[in-house]
Amino acid sequence: MSALRRARALASRLLGVERFGEGAVVLQALFGLALLVGLGWGLPGTDSWAADSISPRSCGLGAIVETYWPGHYHHYPPLHMAILTGWSLPWMALAAARVGMGRDALAAEIIRPLYMTGIEIGARLITAAMAFGVLRATMVLWTRLAGRRAGVAAGVAVAVNAVFVFYGHTGNLDVPGVFWLAWMLVELDRVASGEPRELRAMLCATAAVLTKDQTAAALFLTLPLYLLVVPWFARRASPLRRDLWIAVLVSAAVYALASGLATNPVGFRLRIAHLFGPASKPEMHYPGGFVGAIAITHDELLWTTDFTSWSVVAAAGAGLVVAAMRGPWTARARTLLPLVAAVSFCLFFSFPVRQRDHRYFLPESIFLPAYAALAFEWAWGRWGHGRRWVAAAAAAVLLPAVIGVVSMDATLLADPRYEAERYLARLPAGTHVDVVGGPIFLPRIPPALDAVRPGVEPIGDRQAIAGVLDLVDPGMDPRARGAAFIVLATELSDPAMAKPGPPGPPFATMQYRDPVSRAFLAKLFGGSLGYTRALRAACALPWPLSCRSIHHSTGGEMWIYAKQATVDAER
Repeated sequence: MSALRRARALASRLLGVERFGEGAVVLQALFGLALLVGLGWGLPGTDSWAADSISPRSCGLGAIVETYWPGHYHHYPPLHMAILTGWSLPWMALAAARVGMGRDALAAEIIRPLYMTGIEIGARLITAAMAFGVLRATMVLWTRLAGRRAGVAAGVAVAVNAVFVFYGHTGNLDVPGVFWLAWMLVELDRVASGEPRELRAMLCATAAVLTKDQTAAALFLTLPLYLLVVPWFARRASPLRRDLWIAVLVSAAVYALASGLATNPVGFRLRIAHLFGPASKPEMHYPGGFVGAIAITHDELLWTTDFTSWSVVAAAGAGLVVAAMRGPWTARARTLLPLVAAVSFCLFFSFPVRQRDHRYFLPESIFLPAYAALAFEWAWGRWGHGRRWVAAAAAAVLLPAVIGVVSMDATLLADPRYEAERYLARLPAGTHVDVVGGPIFLPRIPPALDAVRPGVEPIGDRQAIAGVLDLVDPGMDPRARGAAFIVLATELSDPAMAKPGPPGPPFATMQYRDPVSRAFLAKLFGGSLGYTRALRAACALPWPLSCRSIHHSTGGEMWIYAKQATVDAER
């Protein structure tokens, strides 16, 4: 019986019942369910279906070594890469045990579904745990700021963020970066309250930057204000205090060693040059200056229903008003900490970089809606005799956002690539199929098919797919190979890809953005190659759910073309 009590006590601590109340148990259970539904999206397979994911390929192939190899660099910082590489080591060891340490043999073996799936599942579980950590950090912060009821309410506002839930299913760096930022805010609030937590705050900030460079933008206002200004005015804490400068020096040393700045300065400089050059400038979608800032703000507002709902945002706006009038100035300064972090990220990243994907606004979408908790707490305290109405109003505010989260999970389950896979599975063994597109955007090709991926670029420039033969075809003519079917990736299943003009989505190594490939797609779509579209798979969900398109990874159509003679024979 004592063992059972100990188990219950441990579960209570893990779920935060004593700190947050019993309502937190339901919230965490539902959020965990939202993260688990669709966690196997696209698996088992040789790649992730999430664009810009560092798993399974980068960590499974040990790309982190590039960070410390003299004169080399990897596009991403090393911290989360190291975490995922550690998880992938047993899988790499298993592959090496089967085929040896030869570079070519090992590279061909490790991309098989067995290893890639194991690595990818681990990466997604780690991200899901970090998403859960963001929820907990939000509840901890807002419990400190406004009490346990507000802490749970803030957690609810975060949990109903559909884009956040999507990235909680992936091996991308976005959720891990926000994880470290969220805990940094908790530690900064403790510093503002007089606790000696400078080192923890700085290490969380360092971990955020070592996870995703862009998170540094959230630090430019928060660190000076909450490590220097607020402590000085609140209690005359010296900016030269020992705890602060120890924290700064230790964090600087950790960053210099871990990032490669001290161990591989040439590679570090090349990576930073890439980050501020080719990695961002070609993708700028807005003009610079004030006009661009207005356009970005306009689009971010339009995307509100992609993240959460207008009702939650309106409640957050009311909460900001409450925060601005709440208590003495030190209390207001603490309560405005998430706002400062969001504004800092917006000013120093969103506006200057001028890119147009949901993930570039993820920190703002997590830190700002939590202010709805203050509006709820204010209404709950003001209308003591009408709390049932307050609860009903809160449920009505949340309902559209909850539908958004359910829609996001349902979109993963209804991915059109599944329908394409069922179609391909019905083809006779040995059927010759041309596969066109990058691996991130393709369905899983049945191994019984004779699958070939043509392209005009050298094979060495491509990302290999297990079971698919790559070949160079300067003319991109499937008739020369006698292809019976042509499978187009979701990135290419779009009439716009056949037209000259701006390049398509810059994600996969097989982008088919050259004139020859565009001409091939135009002929294919027009029917002059002798192929007819045999399958047009699109995401469809019952009302009130709707398919969600996030970062070109979800909601795209899948087109399969069949040789006209094959179609005629089937008829």
